[in-house]
Amino acid sequence: MNAPKMPMVLRFVACAAALAWATAAQATVVERVVAVVGEHAILLSDLRGRAQPFMVQIQQQVPSGAQRNAAISQLYKGLIEKLVDEELEQRAAIQAKVAVTPHEVDEALAKVASQNSVSVDRLLAEARRTGLDEASYRDELRRQLLQTKLINVRLQGRIRVSEDDLRMAYQRLVLEEREKLAFKVAWVLVGLRPGAQAAEISGRRALAENVSRAARTRDFGELVRRFSDDPATRQNGGLLAATHLAELTPQLRRIVASLEVGQPSAVVVVPSGFAVLKLIEREETSLPTFDEARSELAQRVYLEKMTQARRSWLDNLRRQQHVEVRL
Repeated sequence: MNAPKMPMVLRFVACAAALAWATAAQATVVERVVAVVGEHAILLSDLRGRAQPFMVQIQQQVPSGAQRNAAISQLYKGLIEKLVDEELEQRAAIQAKVAVTPHEVDEALAKVASQNSVSVDRLLAEARRTGLDEASYRDELRRQLLQTKLINVRLQGRIRVSEDDLRMAYQRLVLEEREKLAFKVAWVLVGLRPGAQAAEISGRRALAENVSRAARTRDFGELVRRFSDDPATRQNGGLLAATHLAELTPQLRRIVASLEVGQPSAVVVVPSGFAVLKLIEREETSLPTFDEARSELAQRVYLEKMTQARRSWLDNLRRQQHVEVRL
């Protein structure tokens, strides 16, 4: 049996009530512009949508309260800058007639899955678990592909990696590793009395410089016994108690990290006078040699330079556009 028809007046009232309810519900959703690029507005909803996967991590890993609020604020600040950069890149891509096809996104998706030894379905399931649905994941891949294409068009031919670049990069790796390696270091402390006058200061520095020169060829223990004013180390060859760089002052940390085993330092100004250090031993390195690491270093340095060049290019695009961040 057919249900009785609702009188037209009642249907109108019901529709009006539903419309009023929907309007009230929408009024609770706060929407605003958080950034402007040219005539394009980036909305708070855009920002929140991109933040969703990271918000899952924050909810799981950061305690609620002020700490979580600070993490969310920091996340939003970083993401809004990323969204501005992406809009600038999108405009540059249109101008350069650079685009990414759905087929290229499919290929990238399959490649990522293969690199992680999982199926595409499993990869997308993992993405959903972190709050990223398939459409959002594909959008992220598309943005990455577009960025790569733009870099190839605009920047690739400008990047040069020199031998000096490689050696400097290797030295940074060496210094980073030395922060973690155990060592033994000794010193000769040429002390300075509080309130010493200029002549005395000059004389004590000159003595320390003589010690530094002598340490290249003479027994360091002998120099310690003869010249050091540190009673705590004079009888043990000048050995300091510190066994890791983190236990030293930042000044001494940099100097010890730069020394090779058996190498004395130049004169170091310390609060109690002047010091000459000598690295007695250091834990064995696990780094490959420079020649063994050359290929990986070249890739790393190239990516670093490309990242810097991209940042400079984007900063230049910002200067050419009206960009306003309102967050």
